[in-house]
Amino acid sequence: MQAKGITETDSKAPGKILFVGGYSVLERPNPGYVITADCFVHAKIRPRDDNQIEINAPQLESYAKGKVDVDMGKVDINVPEPLKLVATAIRLVVMYAKATGREISGFTITTQSDPEFAYRISNSNCGTVLTKSGLGSSAAVTVATVGGVLTALGINVNENDCLHKLSQLAHAIATEKVGSGFDIAAATYGDIIYSRYSPELIKTFPKDYSKEDVLEAVRKQWDYSIEPLKFPHSLELMFANFVGEAAVTVSLVKEINKFKEKDPETYSTLMKKINSANVSAIAALRKISAGNYAEPDLNALRTALVEGRILTKELGIKSGICIEPDDITDLIKESEKRGAFVAKLPGAGGKDAIMAICTNGTDKARLHKFWSAQPTLSVLKIRPNNSGFSSVSKPARVRV
Repeated sequence: MQAKGITETDSKAPGKILFVGGYSVLERPNPGYVITADCFVHAKIRPRDDNQIEINAPQLESYAKGKVDVDMGKVDINVPEPLKLVATAIRLVVMYAKATGREISGFTITTQSDPEFAYRISNSNCGTVLTKSGLGSSAAVTVATVGGVLTALGINVNENDCLHKLSQLAHAIATEKVGSGFDIAAATYGDIIYSRYSPELIKTFPKDYSKEDVLEAVRKQWDYSIEPLKFPHSLELMFANFVGEAAVTVSLVKEINKFKEKDPETYSTLMKKINSANVSAIAALRKISAGNYAEPDLNALRTALVEGRILTKELGIKSGICIEPDDITDLIKESEKRGAFVAKLPGAGGKDAIMAICTNGTDKARLHKFWSAQPTLSVLKIRPNNSGFSSVSKPARVRV
């Protein structure tokens, strides 16, 4: 007999790279350009013959089990910290489902990340440390979970843009912060030009929220802007991590916000210049992606990306944080002599990752050889993906 309310569902959401818009995307309506990579976080949802909720994350060695009140739409489950995102996502989706009249029952969810997201064990002066690739695993697992449970409950993920909005809510609540949300948006939609929503949309969301609060938040109009823009197929992407290093984006953003409060005039002037360079870069990317570009468009892209990088480094210097350390500046310049058309630090910068674009396979091979010879770099075999969330479902037959 088929389980009530749930279908067996396999879902996935991709990793992301913030190509254009580090820091500036925090300010509305500044645009950022985010691309997705061909690596995914997967979520498998399987029906249960009871009202239990079970969460498995083998890679994190984490497990939790609780129950769902099918009449009230409430999930009662205590989870370890690594499962907080998944549990929060489940609570919100179940509340939304109940508020919209859907039938609910128990299920098991198992999450699995592709190797490109994997934590790597590295030796340092502090002993053994764990690092990760910076491709946005937390956003990807949130979107995979929200979308997977929505689909398993028979809800169209495009209904009121519920996948995106519920994922933004879940990520903000679980991490206790309100970022720009570009990573959630990319994991949902794929390669996009993104301008953030007003932070008040989430800051005013009740701490002790009800299913009515969730329904209202999803049904209201949000003021983000999303424009699909596929990464140009004529460009080659390279991406590498700094071995044993990791940039803590939250800490970097906090320091930038302190600088904003301390010297708002300098901050505003710099941010306008950075955004101007980013807008020029995105305009060039539009032409290149459409295929009707010429050499001046490529040069315009490089000029704008370099200008934005230099200005962002200046932002780090003036705010007292290492957005682009001098040794990384040297690495970027050398990379541009060794095959990179342009190189930069993605996202919030720091010694987290480095990316580059090349205009042909020969230059990419040269750059790969150079980066592979650097003891500080680990080159990842990822490619642009241009796909967001996806899922496959089939009715599951279980004993009830």
